[in-house]
Amino acid sequence: MKPQTTQAEFRKKRAFLTALAAVLLCLSLLPVLFPGGYSAWWRQAFSAVGLSDFSSAADDYPMSMHVLEVGKADSILVECQGKYLLVDGGTPDQAEKVSRYLARRGVTILDYVINTHPDSDHVGGLGGVIEEFSVGRYFMPKLPEKLIPSDFAYTNTMEALKEKQIPVEYLRGGDALNLGELSVQVLAPLSVLDTTNNNSIVLMLTFGQTRFLLMGDAEAGEESALLSSRQDLRADVLKVGHHGSKTSSTAAFLAAVRPKYAAVSVADSHYELPSREVMDRLNRFSATIGRTDVSGTLLYCSDGISVTYQTER
Repeated sequence: MKPQTTQAEFRKKRAFLTALAAVLLCLSLLPVLFPGGYSAWWRQAFSAVGLSDFSSAADDYPMSMHVLEVGKADSILVECQGKYLLVDGGTPDQAEKVSRYLARRGVTILDYVINTHPDSDHVGGLGGVIEEFSVGRYFMPKLPEKLIPSDFAYTNTMEALKEKQIPVEYLRGGDALNLGELSVQVLAPLSVLDTTNNNSIVLMLTFGQTRFLLMGDAEAGEESALLSSRQDLRADVLKVGHHGSKTSSTAAFLAAVRPKYAAVSVADSHYELPSREVMDRLNRFSATIGRTDVSGTLLYCSDGISVTYQTER
């Protein structure tokens, strides 16, 4: 004989179904309630509990660069006039965190995704991001077969691209893209060197009179190649190469860049990064140094004339 449902059980079930219906109704009304998109919804949610979403400061500027806190890894969101570029995605376990941040910023379409090189701490999270967002074009460096990894971080991203039928395109020094009025110049790789780090895609972002240099994990070998090419490396903001490792950010290179701001994407861990030598060299060239392990996500905004800087914490 089938047991009868008690009144208490019936009330619990009805309460659950009512709550579920309310949640579904709220979700369906989001586009109406928040015509500014999900970023507006996030800002409203933060405001409702007496908090502010620090990244909303970027709304007041036509161009911004967000160096995300993803541990000893890299993930950088670049925004310009409603268009979006994602440079790297951190490790596989950071995919959800990167995706949440993109949603906070109202991203639905990533115009460009650039993987500077296929090490796990740069390519790993991109698979999850690609599954969640539409991607216009995907880029990486052209590498010899011996340097192409076979680990999950890389293969998962390749599978995500294949599933969404997004072709892989390759960048090298001399190539250029545009993101709204932001110029994205590819400074390197200029030739095939011996490691994935030294084949990193190096980018110079120029918006008006302001410049942002993103080094991936480029080490001394690729820095030397850049110096030999006699390209103009001066930049207001430097995303420091290889998480502040002593194998990067040589004195000669920093003398050519002379950044006002330097961003180090790093974890508080046993890696002993950033290197004291590198920090000393950065201080010598008068850079205001931001560290994701200390300050969380780092935000650099440009009005085309100057750069403002603030941190998550």
